[in-house]
Amino acid sequence: MKKRYFNGILTLSLLSILTLTSLKYRNNKQEDQPNAGLTLPQDFKAVKLIEGIGKVRHLIVTPKGNMYARLARTVNEQGTLLLQESNGKAIVKSGFGNYCGTGVQLYKGYLYVASNSEIFRYKVDANEQVINPDQPETIVTGLVDKGTHETKSIMMDNAGNMYIPIGCPSNSCQIEDRKKGSLGQPDCPLLETSGGVWQFKPDKLNQTYADGVRYATGLRNVVAVDWNTQTNQLYVMQHGRDQLNNLFPDLYDSKQNAELPAECMYALKKGDNAGWPYIYYDPIQHKKILAPEYGGDGKKEGSSAYIDPVAAYPAHMAPNDILFYTGNQFPERYKNGAFIAFHGSWNRGPEPQAGYYLVFQPFKNGKPFGKWEVFADGFSGSPEKTASGRADHRPCGLALGPDGSLYVSDDSKGAIYKITYSKGTASQNAKVSATTTPVKSVTPKKAENKIPAAIKASYTAGAAIYKQNCVVCHQADGGGVQNLNAPLIKTDFVLGNKPRLINIILKGMSGVDINGERYSNVMPSHSFLTDKQIADVLTYVRNSFGNQATAVSASEVAAIRKEE
Repeated sequence: MKKRYFNGILTLSLLSILTLTSLKYRNNKQEDQPNAGLTLPQDFKAVKLIEGIGKVRHLIVTPKGNMYARLARTVNEQGTLLLQESNGKAIVKSGFGNYCGTGVQLYKGYLYVASNSEIFRYKVDANEQVINPDQPETIVTGLVDKGTHETKSIMMDNAGNMYIPIGCPSNSCQIEDRKKGSLGQPDCPLLETSGGVWQFKPDKLNQTYADGVRYATGLRNVVAVDWNTQTNQLYVMQHGRDQLNNLFPDLYDSKQNAELPAECMYALKKGDNAGWPYIYYDPIQHKKILAPEYGGDGKKEGSSAYIDPVAAYPAHMAPNDILFYTGNQFPERYKNGAFIAFHGSWNRGPEPQAGYYLVFQPFKNGKPFGKWEVFADGFSGSPEKTASGRADHRPCGLALGPDGSLYVSDDSKGAIYKITYSKGTASQNAKVSATTTPVKSVTPKKAENKIPAAIKASYTAGAAIYKQNCVVCHQADGGGVQNLNAPLIKTDFVLGNKPRLINIILKGMSGVDINGERYSNVMPSHSFLTDKQIADVLTYVRNSFGNQATAVSASEVAAIRKEE
C-alpha cells in the first residue's frame, strides 16, 4: 500500500556500491522564517530537510525512515534518489536508474518505480538495501507516453493488485487537440489505452496492456492516487480539462474559464466511468455538464451513467498526490482523512492563479465530511507569486513517516519538507487558512521597451490578441509554464527566423526543448487568425517581455501561408 507498510516484510538498504559524489545538491539551507516559510495550524511545525536535488515528484519513507524520491528529470543519469534524515536535515546517499518518472512504492520486499512508460521493481533486503540497482525487473512495458499527461503513479491494494493511472495525451479528445472550435472525436478512441486506471499484477514480469484490466475509465489525467483502508477502495484526484473560453469563446467567458471545471476526487470501483471527455463537473451548478466538444452549451447536463465525484475543489489547481493519514502523531480529527498536494494552476488567466498548497479533507465513515481546508500554505513564497503563477515551490508528492510525520516534495526547486505535530508547541506563524480566502489580482511587472511609433498600432492590436488567445498558456509575463508551455522571453524561437515563427502560429507545435527544459503541451494551429492578426501578435511578442526585434508584417504572413 502507498506510504504505509506491513511490519517485517518491507525493507530497503543503502546502496554501498553507488556514490553520489558528483551529484550537486544543497543541504538544508534553512530560511530565517519559522516553519521554512509555511503557514500551518497551531502546534504543527515544518522544516525543510533539503533543497536543490532535482524535480522531486512522488516519494516514500520506509519503515526505518529512509526516503526514496523520484525525479521528473534525471540528475547525473540518476532518476531515483535514496536520502537519509538526521537532526532536521536530509542527505542524498545514493541514486540509480537512468530514467525519469513519478511513481514509487515499496511492496512485499520490492521497490517499485515508474518511468513514463514502464514499471520496474528492485529486490530489497532486510536492511532496506536494493540488491541489484543495475538489474531491475520489468513488470509492465509499453504504456502510452506521448509527452502530455505522461506521468505514471503506482498504487497497491490489500489483495495483491497494482493500479497504474494512465493520463490521456489530450485536453478534451478534440479532433485537433486544443484547437479553437474543434469538435470531439466520436467514441474517443484514446480511451482504449489512456484516460483511466489499469490494474496489473505486481509479481508478473513483462506485462502489457493485454495482461492488464482497464479498472476505471473517463479520467483525463490522474497523478494523485491512494488506497483507502477504511473502505477498501481506490481513490484518485483528476486534473480537469482546460481552456473552455479559448476553445469556445461564444459559450464561456474568461471568469468561467478560471472557475470551470472542478478538480474532482473519485472513489472508484471496477468498471466505473467518470465521464471524460464527454462531461465535466461544474462546482457552481453542482452538476455533470455536457462538454462543448460533444454538443454542450454550458447548461446541458451529461449522462447519469457517469459516476459523481465524492468531493470537488477549485479549477485548475492540479492535485498531484493524495494521502490518507493513518499515523498516530497528528490529532484525532486527521485520522483517516485525506491530505492533497495541489501543484498550483497555470491556466486561470487573466484571473489570478491559485493553489501551491497542501489541503486537508476531513472524512467520516470512509467518506468526505465537511469542508476542505488549507493545511499548509506559503510554498509559493508570497501571495503575489501565487497570483502570478511564479511560485518558488510547488507541492507534488506526499509520504507518511513511520512516526506519523508528513513529508511533502517540491518539483520546482527540489525541496523536501517534514511536518510534525506536538501539542503545546506554539507555531510562530500558525494559522488555519480559510478555503475562501480571496486572491488579489497581480499585474506582473513588464520590462519596458520603447515602442517605435511606426509599429505602435500593430503592437497595441497584438496585445489584445495575445490576451484573448495566448495569455492562458504563455502567461501575462511571457514566461510560459514549467514543463508545459514554452517561454517567450529572449528565445531563438521568438527572436530568430521569422518564417519559422510564422509557421509555428500557422501549423502549431508540440514537444520543444528550450534551454535544457522540455515543454510538452500542444500549441495548436492558430491559422484561424487573419494575416494581420498574426503579424500584430508576433510584433507584440517580439517587442514585449524584454524582447526587442523587428516587426512582422501581414505580407510576410501571407507569403508563408501561401506556401502551405
